Amino acid sequence: MTKEVVSALQSGERESLDEVLDAFGKSYDDAAGTPNIEEISDMVIEHHTNGQLERFRALKERIRELVRDAILGVENPDISNQVEFFERIKARAFDRATDVWVFTTNYDLLFEDACAEVGLKMVNGFIGATTRCFSEREFSLVSGTVTGNRFSQEGGLTVRLVKLHGSVSWFRKDERIFEAAPNAINEAEARCMVLPRRTKVLETLSSPYDRLFRLSSSILGDKCKHLISSGFSFGDSHINETLVSPKIDSGAISFFNFCQDEPMTLSASRTRPNVWHFCKDKTVNGGREIEASYDTWKFGEFVKLF
Repeated sequence: MTKEVVSALQSGERESLDEVLDAFGKSYDDAAGTPNIEEISDMVIEHHTNGQLERFRALKERIRELVRDAILGVENPDISNQVEFFERIKARAFDRATDVWVFTTNYDLLFEDACAEVGLKMVNGFIGATTRCFSEREFSLVSGTVTGNRFSQEGGLTVRLVKLHGSVSWFRKDERIFEAAPNAINEAEARCMVLPRRTKVLETLSSPYDRLFRLSSSILGDKCKHLISSGFSFGDSHINETLVSPKIDSGAISFFNFCQDEPMTLSASRTRPNVWHFCKDKTVNGGREIEASYDTWKFGEFVKLF
């Protein structure tokens, strides 16, 4: 991602980037792709905040566009793993009214496309037709039929998708959030995506992200008592501190983490009996390590568990 974004910058934009990096005593290594896109975004935003020069604001938005382009530039993305994931969970629902909450920081539309492929109902907080408007109230609604005074909830699996950092299909207009097909979004309208950054806290304090985080916090430990993660690094401190660690430490959730390496960012909770890490070379539960080998941090292997 980093190499693709930096190589797509025009000469003037690259000069602005080099000026930003120089202000932090750094330079970009084209071969290694370092600093990475998260570090670059942090520095560009901080530099613009300090100086308020238009060219750095423009560089920030250009990086956002190029991240979007990198995602949308993948032609015919392979959604076979996502389809299998939902098919397996659908089979386990046995046509009973069942909710599965999916929390993601990804911007892509793979889960949305897979749900359509499997024929599942998805709720993502938007309401409407071709252009949809955001309303978190949608997450709390259920579908069904009314016979006389009796309400019967619709059977089958409903996927409730919470995209904590936005999506390539979201855009902001007149302080409201909408969703449309990515190629239908006017470039003059602000693409609603949190830039890849190490320090995302400020952006996630604004709408709609603040509402999504409040919603997620209310769901975890209530409607969702088991949190299962695959391949997530837990490098986002705002997610750890706001959503994950408090719920683990209070005992509100059981946490099952399928990861390549144990995330040191959650080390304070590793001794909890309700925490399991399944790593490439060990398992960890209640602070006890057992030598083992897992590749379920790869999503393709993870779905086979279901």
